[in-house]
Amino acid sequence: MKLKPFVFPLIYSLVICLLVVGLYFTSNFIKDSATKSLDDVTYVSQVVLGNVIPVMDVDTTIGNPYLDENVKIARYYYNLEDDVERQKESIIFYNDTYMPNTGIDYVCDNEFEIVSIIDGTVIDIKEDELLGKIVEIRHENEFVSSYAGLSTINVSKGESVTKDTKIGMSGTNKVNEALGNHLHFEIYQRGVNVDPLKVLGKKIGDL
Repeated sequence: MKLKPFVFPLIYSLVICLLVVGLYFTSNFIKDSATKSLDDVTYVSQVVLGNVIPVMDVDTTIGNPYLDENVKIARYYYNLEDDVERQKESIIFYNDTYMPNTGIDYVCDNEFEIVSIIDGTVIDIKEDELLGKIVEIRHENEFVSSYAGLSTINVSKGESVTKDTKIGMSGTNKVNEALGNHLHFEIYQRGVNVDPLKVLGKKIGDL
């Protein structure tokens, strides 16, 4: 059977139409899928790292009440656990009376800066007849540090201070007049007087 001349062009035309239609629907399908996927994306409109707040490594180690490396201990806290020689160095003689030392007395040839041993709040500033000018600071874990015999004071009551904040300058007092320029330093925990050497250099959270 012989096909008529117009049959082959017609077949070619149908094949081309089918291909065009197929490509059209395939293209639309791909485009719709891509659009749908993009609709599900959550866009970040700001720089993430620019809003990150860095975590600081807060130093909770209790420091010394001074920064000058020339400062030395002239009189220790009187501790019943110490040997006899140390106890002799922890006795105060005042007004014909021997008294156990309730803190540590730091001395230096020159007047030196007194600083907070750790973060806290100034809870009292007073002047005692025997101990002179005194600053008391409350810290975490019910600790209170006391700095006595100051010549000048650089903080005010109710002020928040950080570790190494300057509190004042060393001076003199009547009880330890023989020591000359010095700092009389005491520490209390829950209202009980404690040996500063058992606290200094330690983490406040461990005490």
